[in-house]
Amino acid sequence: MPTADGSIQTVSGRWVNPLAPDPESIVIEDIAQALANQCRFGGHSRVFYSVAQHSTIVAEVCAERGASPAEALAALLHDAGEAYLVDLPHPLKHRSELGPPYKKAEELLEEAIRVRFELVPQPAAMKPVDRSLLATERRAFTATNGRWPELEGFEPLAIEIEPWEPPRARREFLQRFERLDAARR
Repeated sequence: MPTADGSIQTVSGRWVNPLAPDPESIVIEDIAQALANQCRFGGHSRVFYSVAQHSTIVAEVCAERGASPAEALAALLHDAGEAYLVDLPHPLKHRSELGPPYKKAEELLEEAIRVRFELVPQPAAMKPVDRSLLATERRAFTATNGRWPELEGFEPLAIEIEPWEPPRARREFLQRFERLDAARR
């Protein structure tokens, strides 16, 4: 039922307060659905390209580079908090006054997600993969003029990205989750 505490109702019908998350209210199906329907770059993209597909690619590249199944699972869920807080574009998150309160809420939510899915810490190799994928996505989906400080020192990956429609992004994300979750046990 609706509450006055800022809780949102997820597609599964659960109520989740992103500012005071209960790990038990978080389910992978809600995360997959929300991330599959959420466009990277705050929607400022030449085509629809989902956070779910981005996350799936990060996990895949980490695994190809030697991450264990547990580490690849942490990489898959590195943006899972955005299912409840949305994908705040990088400049707003890191270079504006909106950043600090958002980061605080994001950290609480990420901790609840780590507890819920018993995740290992994000592998150190994930951040460079995430940044190189961002450079790849920028080349493929956005304007490339202007300087993006967060990409300094990172080259695009040698991949071409074919954007998935939301149903496929949801399915691929869930399948990757199931495989990695089973393999880490």
